[in-house]
Amino acid sequence: MIAQDLAKPVGLVRTHETVRDVAQRMVSERLPGLAVVSDDLRPLAVLPASQVLGLAVPIYIKDDPSLARVVDEESADRLAEGLSGLTVQSALDDAEPDLLGTVAHDATLLEVACAMSQMRVPFLVVASPDGQALGMITAQDVLGASLMRA
Repeated sequence: MIAQDLAKPVGLVRTHETVRDVAQRMVSERLPGLAVVSDDLRPLAVLPASQVLGLAVPIYIKDDPSLARVVDEESADRLAEGLSGLTVQSALDDAEPDLLGTVAHDATLLEVACAMSQMRVPFLVVASPDGQALGMITAQDVLGASLMRA
């Protein structure tokens, strides 16, 4: 089995999409993150769910995390309001560059597992021979395929 056999065409987002919509996709599709691609499907960056959560946290709380404890529960529960108005591009502009995890379409399960382990990422973008994103492959996909063969 190779990477393209497990690549799912989910989890690919464009820079003009809103972070709120992207977050809703992560939740509904149960994804650990998304791959940001250009209009011609070239991988640009990874947007892990943890980074999206970080975008929702107000800057003053990031500067002093102890303040999170004094925010009332009702206000804290409206965390997603901090995502309103942000585009994926603006989120990428404000973020530190992330390692873009890609794997070739013909990578074996062992190669994919090794890359995920070395990069410490829960998913990789599967790239076609011409460099376009075919989809993403998650650690669960690799483990599931491997366990089926064991």
